[in-house]
Amino acid sequence: MKRNGMKRKKRRKPYTGSLYAKINWDKAEGFFRHAPQQKIKQRDYPSTKDILRLLAAVGVVGLVLAFPPALTGVAALMKLGGGSYRPWGMRRTLKRLKKQRYVSIQEGTDGSVTVTITKQGMVRALTYQLETLNIQKPKTWDERWRVVIFDVPEKYKELRDTFRMRLRQMGLTQLQESVYVSPYPCFHEIEFLRELYGIAVTVRYLTVEKIEDDEFLRTYFKLS
Repeated sequence: MKRNGMKRKKRRKPYTGSLYAKINWDKAEGFFRHAPQQKIKQRDYPSTKDILRLLAAVGVVGLVLAFPPALTGVAALMKLGGGSYRPWGMRRTLKRLKKQRYVSIQEGTDGSVTVTITKQGMVRALTYQLETLNIQKPKTWDERWRVVIFDVPEKYKELRDTFRMRLRQMGLTQLQESVYVSPYPCFHEIEFLRELYGIAVTVRYLTVEKIEDDEFLRTYFKLS
């Protein structure tokens, strides 16, 4: 359509096929809050991973830091992560994260600094945290197989591939194209992933007592 001799641009619809378009961020924030505390190496400055995990756990509330001469704020932050860093190192890391648009920073009149994670920062933090997701192996196998079946639509291909990658990361092996198997209980991990990615209706978790010709699975998982 033209108006006053100018061609009117057609409004672009938002892209809904993105991996993060369907993320349940409330679920993600809970994941950070209840995650086991990570052991942090002592260094002069915190890593991107350390800071983003801490900020993701508190969400939109943010963290208030007090730099010299009032060091109590820095100490409080480090207690959350189990580390201690030099003030100049903290400033350097925060400056870099702000430049990368992972955090927003507001300076108070009292010299304090409030640091809040952005949505882009949450995406990065979630990637880091999901790398720690794993399945606990019992001392003895109960002779049952856990089968995960999924049928994620093609328009969410990126999300489907990521879900498949997370299954492999947790130790499941592929039985068929969209069927993965583990000998160990993993319902809660699968439930978390499918709710996090917004694909609960397309993922099924089965516990079965027999899989035909399962010798190769027993060999793969080193089961007696």
